[in-house]
Amino acid sequence: MRAFTSEWVKLSRRATLLGFGGIMIAFTLLFTILALEGAGGRSIDLDGSGSETSATTALLSLPEGSVFVVTDMAAFFGIVALALFASNLAGEFHRGTIRMLFVTEPNRLAVLAGKLLALSSFVAAAIAATLATSIGAGVLMADRAGVETAAWWTADGLTAIGTTYLDLTAAAFIPALIGATIAVLTRSTTIAISVGLGWFILAETLLGAFWGGLSRWGPAAASNAIAVGGTDRVGMMGAAAPGISHATAILLALGYSVAALIITSTVLSRRDVTS
Repeated sequence: MRAFTSEWVKLSRRATLLGFGGIMIAFTLLFTILALEGAGGRSIDLDGSGSETSATTALLSLPEGSVFVVTDMAAFFGIVALALFASNLAGEFHRGTIRMLFVTEPNRLAVLAGKLLALSSFVAAAIAATLATSIGAGVLMADRAGVETAAWWTADGLTAIGTTYLDLTAAAFIPALIGATIAVLTRSTTIAISVGLGWFILAETLLGAFWGGLSRWGPAAASNAIAVGGTDRVGMMGAAAPGISHATAILLALGYSVAALIITSTVLSRRDVTS
């Protein structure tokens, strides 16, 4: 697909690789180093709810210990993915290059599909590289931190790594696709990123204080629940606002993603492009 390959030419530029993929790896590496350096004395907020779990050496030595730290970065991955999708799509309108794309490929939905697939593959590859970097740093620092890594390479440990990768990637796609929708609606990079980040970082939490259902069923809540394997399992939402299961979070994610795709494709295919 020409739209897919042409998009990857842009994504392969140094500015994009370092600005989006590089920052994901750098911050996760820093977080991993800090967590292992302070193992046993540091607390980690797994889902941004304010409930913390100590990163003890015993916990990090479990089969899922290799991904314990990187799981806490799920919200950050979503923010980077949202910024990437929003800046890419809104930028096409801002620079006027969207018209050139539609002249080259009159099928607007094909252009959208190619762009979203390329962006999604970039995010998936970046998360894979980030996960590998975090685990690699953990292996190098394990002896110094007193962490046993033998369990990481058992069947349960490898399953945890694979499951975590899929969960983190799926969780990042929710804000990413919503960011793409806002970008197509507003045609402004600044507005799309500001509104998207405002919702996922602050607005949903604040509104959830008045409407408990939003803090449980909203897109940010669903993204978080996928990343941590279900908030009902880890029990971090409290008795007044119980969490949701991993399966429920996936269904919510599918619903939000499909709705975002429908809105984006409908607006892009029917709205006139005048600049």
